[in-house]
Amino acid sequence: MIPPLGSHGTRGELMQIVKAVVAGVLARLVAGDLLGLESAFLAPWTALLTVHATVYRSLTRGSRVVGATVLGVLVSYLVVELAGYSALALGVAMLVGMLAGLLRPIRNEGSTVATTALFVITAGQAEQAPMLVDRLSATGIGVAAGLVVNALLLAPLNDLSARRQIDSVCRRLGTLITKMADELPAREDVDAQGWIQQSRETDAALGRARELVRHTREAGFANPRRMPEDSGPSDYEALLLRLEEGIAQTRAIARTIDRADGEHTGWSEQFCRRWLHALAALGDQLDHPREQAPSQRPELESLVSDLSSTDLSRDHWLAYGSLIDSTLHISDVVDDITGPRRVSV
Repeated sequence: MIPPLGSHGTRGELMQIVKAVVAGVLARLVAGDLLGLESAFLAPWTALLTVHATVYRSLTRGSRVVGATVLGVLVSYLVVELAGYSALALGVAMLVGMLAGLLRPIRNEGSTVATTALFVITAGQAEQAPMLVDRLSATGIGVAAGLVVNALLLAPLNDLSARRQIDSVCRRLGTLITKMADELPAREDVDAQGWIQQSRETDAALGRARELVRHTREAGFANPRRMPEDSGPSDYEALLLRLEEGIAQTRAIARTIDRADGEHTGWSEQFCRRWLHALAALGDQLDHPREQAPSQRPELESLVSDLSSTDLSRDHWLAYGSLIDSTLHISDVVDDITGPRRVSV
């Protein structure tokens, strides 16, 4: 299935493809046409490996690629000196290259070492010691081209993607809370386990948002497009922590209802009416954030005060207390995140 071309993620992937091609062509022009290097083929190869999702990753990946490419050149030289141009030499070079990928400095770059050795050996240049500087120069040009193109040609920020994912988590949590408030008045066949499962799915969406925030932090490093006034990942981290608390407390409410095992049909009408009203208001605030929306904490505290002077069933007051306590936590979370979030898609 082809992803929609209008989506932000697809546009980002297409831009990365364009930048990789531009970097490869630029590296080839500089190494081959401008400087006339004999090993110019290494420049576009290295450029393609260097262009990554962020400038930060291009920089770190570029340093590993340089090390891996240099090692690949040296491995090809030594193997050909010992075994000449043969299938055995090619196999040994690839084996050593892949094993080198286990070393910490160039971890996961074993294929780069092996492929570079393969290129050099098949090009028939492995035994030419004076060509070493030429090859290393081509490698450096490729890395430089990848870094320059990735930094200057619409360097990715992914700031909007992170904010949209956080907003999506807020809406999902709000929808779940609203659903709970709507289904509880029926008091029969309440699917508390279904609510718990939905809270876990919301947790998974929160994990995806956390990954995007991490990516945004990387994207901001050495990025010329980043503005000083841009909200940073630290702001998003605070929202994620509060959302994590809100999801946990929502799951706690679902578990309390599940443990009641139908006994909630005998709960006080005064408690249910006021508590469910506050719960529904919190869900609506998350699903449809509004400026200066009233906090539900005063209403919940008033409910606690009123219930404290009421003769409640001993079988139910622990459940009331647990539900109100979790809802108070959710209210604090909603108050914290609906103000600064202000993200609409």
